Amino acid sequence: MKIIPRVVRKWFTEAHHFTGAIIESERIGSRIQRVRIGLPENIKAPFPLGSYVTALTWDCVPRCYSTAKSDDHSFTLLVSFSGGGCGARFFRDTSVGTKVLFYGPFDDFPYRSGTGRPKVFFATSTGIAPFRMMLEEAIKEGAHSTIYLGSPKESDIAFKNEFEDLAQKYPGLVTFNPVLSNGDPSWRGARGYVTDYVPKNAESIKESDIYICGIPPMTLGVLSALEDIGMPKKQVFVQKFG
Repeated sequence: MKIIPRVVRKWFTEAHHFTGAIIESERIGSRIQRVRIGLPENIKAPFPLGSYVTALTWDCVPRCYSTAKSDDHSFTLLVSFSGGGCGARFFRDTSVGTKVLFYGPFDDFPYRSGTGRPKVFFATSTGIAPFRMMLEEAIKEGAHSTIYLGSPKESDIAFKNEFEDLAQKYPGLVTFNPVLSNGDPSWRGARGYVTDYVPKNAESIKESDIYICGIPPMTLGVLSALEDIGMPKKQVFVQKFG
């Protein structure tokens, strides 16, 4: 069976690749694993905004993940294991210290600075990952940002405290709107799905740059809703992982 990893590695060797070690792994709620990967010294960092990497899980199964955070020595991924896929099980069950082969970073979902327009980010679950760093860039250039983050439960909202802190620190620049589809009775925030908020905010959305990252049903739903309100396509950007 060892022939399979060798063949898969051969297919990928033309892409830029490196080996990183898991240095932190933390559960967020019931659906997400936050994993921080240590970088070797020869890797140029931090990674570009909106970039993603392909992890070769189990030595033979490639899985793509957006970069949630990045500095000179590490980067952070958010891994959803609600579907029980191979990559999810790997990062859920693999211990700190394990070395993992990565390809990338690939930069096909960049942040567009200098447009003069507000930013609206639509995400579900771990799809929020690329927007963590994009939000900081929007703050730096003084662009108002609105985040619509869909999640079943409040406990499954990644970076909840960080986004709330940024919204309090920059009330004129950051609006954070978690939207729960199955929230507890005690939840006092928005309910439903992020697609509900496109027609409700049609005019302001049409004047903004739109970024979308998440599960296909959400992505397609937001795109359809944007089309219905006559959203200019040149202002819509979607993470497609290549």
